[in-house]
Order: sequence, then structure tokens, then C-alpha cells
Amino acid sequence: MQSIDFPARRRNVSRHVREAGFDAYLGTRQGALHYLSGAFMPWRGAVLVTADGSCEFLYWAMDAARVAAEGHDVAMHTFEFSDFPQLIAQRLRHHGLDRGRIGLDLAHPGAAQVAPGMLTAAEYFEISSHLPGAKLENGVDLLDEAMLIKEAAEIERLRHAAHVSDYGFERGLAAVRPGATENEVAGEIERAIRQRGSTWSWAVTGGTEVGAGERTGFLRGVTQQATDRPIRNNEFVILDLHPMLDLYLADTALPVFLGKPDARQQTMIDCWEATVDTMLASLRPGRPIPDCVKEGLAVFEKFGLGEFGLPLFGHGLGTCARTRPFINLRSQDTVRPGMVAALGTHLYQPGVGGLRLEYPVLIGEHGAEPLVRTPARVQRLS
Repeated sequence: MQSIDFPARRRNVSRHVREAGFDAYLGTRQGALHYLSGAFMPWRGAVLVTADGSCEFLYWAMDAARVAAEGHDVAMHTFEFSDFPQLIAQRLRHHGLDRGRIGLDLAHPGAAQVAPGMLTAAEYFEISSHLPGAKLENGVDLLDEAMLIKEAAEIERLRHAAHVSDYGFERGLAAVRPGATENEVAGEIERAIRQRGSTWSWAVTGGTEVGAGERTGFLRGVTQQATDRPIRNNEFVILDLHPMLDLYLADTALPVFLGKPDARQQTMIDCWEATVDTMLASLRPGRPIPDCVKEGLAVFEKFGLGEFGLPLFGHGLGTCARTRPFINLRSQDTVRPGMVAALGTHLYQPGVGGLRLEYPVLIGEHGAEPLVRTPARVQRLS
């Protein structure tokens, strides 16, 4: 794979900090740590990027030696217990920024969920008490602007992760049969993606998700951690995969139908597939993302299923899946070439079943290019 130029990446973030009128960016999100270190950093930590070009990491001591060995020129300062906010204040003073304007990972406008690693309220208040003269502001866009348009090396990794999810889905689909449990299917998926190089099933919702029957149809229900429920004939099954390769994520979910759908189930299938087609066609460069979302919502309404379709049509992908572009009505982004997103389409009707799409796509000059090979259709098994 193409190598990543981490010094250039850090300089780019520093430029964004400087151009936005900040003195430093303090990133605590896991995606920020991964993006700027090149090492897996699951524990509490931060990356400090200053407007004058320095970049250093603050990290839990019990994992710091590994990160220093596996990261790319990681300048490290460590803490052991609850000294994290104190160390942050100390490092900002060291750079003469005790009265500076500091961008923090506080809030994500337009996000439906909180990104892993956002600064906690307790940490914010303690940093404020140590640095009463500093201007502490929301700074998520200082990094998000740098991450939004993907480099060629990132696209290569995202494409590879998506292809691994294809293989995992294929193996999971082969395991779906009457009597097999959700857990058994999830285990086959996990085994497959590990065989192809995935190092972590990153979702906070249970890793690899598998839901069947009534468990697919919870109202507005986007989460099905696998259980020992057996799969039965004539029901929906949702397979939702989250592999990570070289710190880059795939997010692939597709519905399966085992058996023969009844009339209500077939209407859901028709509605979901029409909405998916609409959303794939809608993501054209220059379009405001809320306009794309309105087209998808209109299809739900056309089929009389508006109350069961979600107004959330996806999120960004990279070293984090809680990042721009957020494909919902609150998004302030326009579609731009080089964006990568997990395009979503969610339809959940209690008593009937549910269908979910999470589908990695790259925005090209003419629209959305799927990074996965599996068609965005209901996978039917007899």
C-alpha cells in the first residue's frame, strides 16, 4: 500500500489551526489519535497540534511504550491516573499557550452520535481551572476539515477494508440458515474478516451485529447485537460488519431475507431498494447534503412508510465513523469529490421486520462509487 506522509499530515492540521485563528488544537477523539499517530490508541489520550507546527501526544502510560514503538515519530508525554487534564494544562503552558485560543474536541454539529473520545465535562472544567486565561472553544472542524477529503493512500486503505467486509458478508450470508443462531453467524463473519487482516470490530454496539426476525424490526432501531436467537424461515436477517485495517474502517450492512416474503415484507423490500437507488443517485458533487436527504425521505413517504424510515442516511468514514460528512438534514456540507461515507438507508417496522444499508462509497467527479462489490440489494435465500 502507499505510505502515509505523517509529517505532511501534521503540518496540514497545523495550517488549519493557524488559518482558523487558533493557537492550538487538542484532539482527544480516537479518530484524531489514529489519524495523526499511525498507531492504535484505544485508551485515554490527546494529540496537541500548535499553530507553529509542533505535534505531540499525551497518553496513558500503561500503553505508551507500544504506541511509541508502532506509531510514526510519536513525541509522547504520559500520565498514569487522573492526571490527564493536569498534563494538558502543563503542556499548553510549556508552549506559552496558557492564555491562547485552544480548539478542543467538544461537540459535532450535525452528528447523530458522539464520537469516541470527545472531551468530558469533568476534563473540560479541570482544564479551565488550571488555565483560567485560556480561551477554550469547540475545535472539531480543525481536524475534520483536514480529514474530509481523502488522500490516495487513505482511499486505498478504505477500499481494502471495504473488500474485507465483502468477504465477511459473503461468509456470513453462507452461514444464514434455519436453526443457525445470530451468534453463530456473527462468529463466521468475525473469523472471515480476521483471516483477511481486520484487527478490530470497532462498533460500540457489539462489534459484528446480526439480528433476525422481530429483532430487526424495533422501531427506529439501529442496533442488533448478536444473541443466541435461532434464525427462522420467512424473516429478515441484518448483517452489519465493522472491520478495521491499518486504522481505516469499513461499515457494511445489508439485509437478507430467508424464505418467501409476505405482502407487507415485500412492500418494505420495494421501498427500501427504491430509497437506496435514490440515495446512491443523489450524491453528486455540488449538491447540499440536506437536499439529497430530502429525496430519500420522499421515497419513504411515497410508499406510506415515512414513520418507519430514519432521517439518517450515513456518516463519514476514515479513522473514525463519527465524522463528516453527516448525511442528514442538519448537515452543513455539500457533496465534494474525495469524500468517503458509509451511505445508510434504515427502515424498521415493528411486527414486519427491518432493513439496513451501511455502504462505503467514494464520491467521484460524477457521483457515488461503491467501495464494496456486494450489490446494494436485499440478499434473498430460499
